[in-house]
Amino acid sequence: MKICTLASSSKGNSTLVFTDKTRILIDAGISYTEIKSKLNKLGFSCDDITAIVVTHEHSDHVKGVGSMIRRNGIPVYVHTSGYDAIKNKVGRVLDGQLIQFFDQDFSIGDLIITPFRLSHDSKFCVGYSISDGANKFTIATDLGVFPPDLIQYFENSKLVILESNHDMDMLIKNPKYSFLLKNRILGKNGHLSNNMAARVVEKLAHMGVKQVILAHLSEENNTPEICFNTACTYLSSVGVQVGKNINIDIADPHEIGTVYNLK
Repeated sequence: MKICTLASSSKGNSTLVFTDKTRILIDAGISYTEIKSKLNKLGFSCDDITAIVVTHEHSDHVKGVGSMIRRNGIPVYVHTSGYDAIKNKVGRVLDGQLIQFFDQDFSIGDLIITPFRLSHDSKFCVGYSISDGANKFTIATDLGVFPPDLIQYFENSKLVILESNHDMDMLIKNPKYSFLLKNRILGKNGHLSNNMAARVVEKLAHMGVKQVILAHLSEENNTPEICFNTACTYLSSVGVQVGKNINIDIADPHEIGTVYNLK
């Protein structure tokens, strides 16, 4: 199983997961043209995509979904609790092109997908653990809090993609953001800060996770350098050595990320 981010920021998100038999996108929050171009660079076409699985209905996660359905007939999997909200966002689709799943595991090709709910200000938001039977990876972006019971979904993951959205000082001092918007981002249904993400990474390191990609960085209230340094500083303070106990990468907001081969 191989994984790489195609884009990851507050403006657009999409992650490619593929095996020899199956190729899925987690979200398609960038334009159809961008998706097509990036897939081509990786040796794929839009017709090669087996399915799209969507986390929630916000435009930075579904921008290209409607076009992928209409132009390539790709099935899209959505949690039943977010079905109506996503259907309203993606526009005209045929019956059966949006496939509903529930809280249980489901399969696409040779991939087994476990959804889990995230706390976010959408109709319904999920993260995913995905396994090919031998290897597992987990993705969780767009979450305001990380409750203790969430960690179970990350067990035995070889790779984790985790939100590290904002630097709190940058956000609080940002003159472009209203008081209400700042409170929304900082709230329990908002986004994980760098400091909060670093504490989750500490837990992951103690669980044996070796690779984390910090993702969904705000382009207004974060930088890759601040994000990475915040994580490293905190982890060092609690005895976790980055590069030894765990490796950290930062997802590029617009470009294709590193292709990780889990084996």
